[in-house]
Amino acid sequence: MKKSILLLSVLALITFNGCGGIKGLMIYDTDPTLKSITQVRALPMMSSVGFEWEKIQDRRIHGINIYRKVPSNQEDQEFKRIGSIGNRYATHFVDTHVKPNTKYLYTFTTFALGKESKRSTVFRVKTRPTFTPVSFVKAYKEAPGVVKLLWRPHPSQRVNAYIIERSVNNGRWKYVSQVEGQLMAEYIDTFVRNGNTYAYRIIAKSYDNIRAKASQATQISL
Repeated sequence: MKKSILLLSVLALITFNGCGGIKGLMIYDTDPTLKSITQVRALPMMSSVGFEWEKIQDRRIHGINIYRKVPSNQEDQEFKRIGSIGNRYATHFVDTHVKPNTKYLYTFTTFALGKESKRSTVFRVKTRPTFTPVSFVKAYKEAPGVVKLLWRPHPSQRVNAYIIERSVNNGRWKYVSQVEGQLMAEYIDTFVRNGNTYAYRIIAKSYDNIRAKASQATQISL
């Protein structure tokens, strides 16, 4: 089955969204006679990972559990159950609680009447990197007590806002403002004073709150 089919099935996906869905208090005994899922196709995005598998034929099985952990040097780190699908006919799951450019380990089980199968093979997945940073930003002295900031709009149509951060006299970066719209390309700072040096950087942000890396800083002394 092609990856495009996974994308076309979005409306039918069973998605873990942080509420419900997990039988958090359910503790399962292992039943080695229950067949686990042996083949899983993964489609990682920046802030989600989609999974697809073949329909389960065993009528005894009531559903599927999904476990995840982040690779770590800690050998005692355990998998945590992040989703539970109470329907053996389901063939899709989306994990929406992941970060860009991050490695994750997943394993699956099937369950029936308080018992679950042995865990499947561990599947390694790495989410896609976040957006590239804004490629150009420049600060200009527009007038006494006024700095105008210009930048090149981000090429991704998923970007819909820009976060402006400022550093005063090489101090720590602080949030200044957010401007809306992919094509918006300026910000005017009137909270500046002569005798100070100001540095600015821009962080592009998408509709689903994914942030690009910060742009290179531009600096101006008044």
